[in-house]
Amino acid sequence: MLKGPLPKTRTEQVVDALGREIVSGKLEPDSPLPAEENLLAQYGVSRTVLREALQVLAAKGLIESRQKRGTLVTAPPNWHQLDPAVLGWHSQLSANAPVLVDLIEMRRLVEPSAAALAATRSGPEDKTRLASAYEAMATGAHTDDTEGFIKADLEFHTAILLAAHNRFLLPLAHAIRATMLASLHLTNSRAEENHAISLPLHKAILDAILAGDGPGAHRAMLEHLDDTEMRRLRSAQQQTDDE
Repeated sequence: MLKGPLPKTRTEQVVDALGREIVSGKLEPDSPLPAEENLLAQYGVSRTVLREALQVLAAKGLIESRQKRGTLVTAPPNWHQLDPAVLGWHSQLSANAPVLVDLIEMRRLVEPSAAALAATRSGPEDKTRLASAYEAMATGAHTDDTEGFIKADLEFHTAILLAAHNRFLLPLAHAIRATMLASLHLTNSRAEENHAISLPLHKAILDAILAGDGPGAHRAMLEHLDDTEMRRLRSAQQQTDDE
């Protein structure tokens, strides 16, 4: 069984590098990409690999070719925001990034209602998956296994979307994952404190869902997301103070 992602191809590496620069704003909207010869020298790839990478970025809406102007970076409204790669690049931004505010706002619109649905629709397999994810979170917290805790936390929230049994919620799992990864990355230096706060909040969500308490699950998820936003604001303030 594979234990981790496969190594990235040269094309994927160029896509990742350019995608990060675009999403971070280093390459600004409506600005031209560097000349092809410069990109070839910068990334040390063949012309074929570079053009394949640009096709991928164009398919994600991050760049477009315009007559007489060449290949330009597009504005964020043109990006495929729920594309897993685009969301992954967003998750690496600072706590002050406006997109993280938007993503957390999206979570507040979606996850409490999803938790309420999960409380009334989840079956035995759903409940087992959710309880197992929580137990893995607890194990990670008690053994100082931060990576294990993060993985289980992501599985917990994905399990709730699955338990809601609404097929249109599943594509949002990538957006929620990106927001969570950003939040967990920003607060990693305070892992012990965050685990102590986070576990009871997740336990309240779990208990409400297992009890079939829709309003309770909705309320518990909102309390958890309030805490998530508070920690983001604290990290943003710390970054501002350090600048």
